[in-house]
Amino acid sequence: MRLSLIDKAVLSVAPMAGLRRIEARAAAGRIMAYYDAAGGGRRQGSWHPSRGDADASGGRRQRLSWISRDMIRNNPIATGAVQTIVAHTVGKGIQPRLAGFDDAPGTKANGGGESELLETAKAAMKLHFDSTRVDYRGRETLAGLQRLAMAAVATDGEVLIVQHDQSAGLYPQFEVLEIDHLDSGAWKSHTNGGYVQDGIEYDANGQRVAYHLYEEHPGAQGLITWRAKTLSRRVPAEMVLHLYRQDRPGQERGVTWFAPVALTLQDLADYDDAQLVRQKIAALFTIFRRTDAPGTAPQSLSPGAMVDVSDSESYDFATPPGVEGYDEFTRGQLARIAKGLGLTYEALSGDLRRVNFSSGKMGRLEMDRNVEGWQKFILIDQMLTHIGRAFLRALALENPLQAARIMTATIDWVPPARIMVDPSRELPPMIEAVRAGFTSRQRTQTELGRDPDMIHAEILEDQIRADGDKMIFSSDGRYQAAAAPAVAHTEQTDDVTPERTTA
Repeated sequence: MRLSLIDKAVLSVAPMAGLRRIEARAAAGRIMAYYDAAGGGRRQGSWHPSRGDADASGGRRQRLSWISRDMIRNNPIATGAVQTIVAHTVGKGIQPRLAGFDDAPGTKANGGGESELLETAKAAMKLHFDSTRVDYRGRETLAGLQRLAMAAVATDGEVLIVQHDQSAGLYPQFEVLEIDHLDSGAWKSHTNGGYVQDGIEYDANGQRVAYHLYEEHPGAQGLITWRAKTLSRRVPAEMVLHLYRQDRPGQERGVTWFAPVALTLQDLADYDDAQLVRQKIAALFTIFRRTDAPGTAPQSLSPGAMVDVSDSESYDFATPPGVEGYDEFTRGQLARIAKGLGLTYEALSGDLRRVNFSSGKMGRLEMDRNVEGWQKFILIDQMLTHIGRAFLRALALENPLQAARIMTATIDWVPPARIMVDPSRELPPMIEAVRAGFTSRQRTQTELGRDPDMIHAEILEDQIRADGDKMIFSSDGRYQAAAAPAVAHTEQTDDVTPERTTA
């Protein structure tokens, strides 16, 4: 490393400081030597490196959410993307399954049927969650609230759900609010070490203790008072659920999922509009006839028109532009957008022309992992687990003598069934896994989005009815002692339309 004039000057005045300067320059040189990306130059000119934390790097998130909403209103690709995310993550809803209470006389763990308390709890849970009673606005069931929340998370990056406690005998209700209700302008420092930042209040340990929320949406119109839209109120944190995808440690707010693909979406929309105009021009095949009779210049052209334009006798044929390369370019851009959103190209575009069983299944594997993560880490962990605990607390208040047993109960949340690409090929491996003891019927049923307790009860009811009517079905294993038939496998081919086998 060659010493600069500044290095030599510092060495002559302060040798130790000059030595530290030279060592620092040498260390930086070693880093630059190993990582070309750390250097400067024209190739790195489009980068915007920042040492800010997760929330500092997510600045202007509000404007990003507004842009995202505009795209979803007007861009069919963005609209379909949100619909696809919600459909695969929520479907008909992530359903609750009451796992039961601790062992007590009369429960299944002691060889008996379900206890009266367990049956009562299941009935109350079904009545509350499968009706609009769970919605503070009285419009959606629990599955509907899940769809609203997931759509808002994908669009805005985050969403708020406020719990409204009711009087004795009534279960809590929940209200889904857009993130605009959070007073992001609330910043304050408390003398006890706590502080308010971006509308969220923290204690001295950095734990959330409250949210500052507007009574009404700041962008609301109509007969809504100015005070309700501009003055926020303090709501305890235990009454607010804040859902967002945490991408970095220490991240306190979410960012719209469309942030990395917004420009690509807009450029594709502009390109699509330009191609549409080009197609219209290409359809205007016109003949210009030059004659002795005076002609009039047309104000507009139409397909197949013959226009007289001058005094000489000749014919000129219009040469409209071609439209080559549109499909290939569009496919590439849609693939980039799908990757940025965690979807497959086929799910985003609906284009299945080049899909066969193998490629379709391989593409679904990665997307299914993303969907499972959204279900687990956003909806179940941040929303449904809290709602389940709130329900159990209300049930315990309604049954004070059984409160201790009720609070030992657990609620499992069963995601919707994953739609199979080809059931005739995907079901046989599941059957073999259960027969070999690698998994249980209950777990397999849960993975398919079914409730094992409900299936068990229905099978038992079918058997009782069949025995009462002296009916025997081939599906009843009690009357068939023969070995289970071998499962026939079909060879997986790369045909676009896979051949199905009859079970």
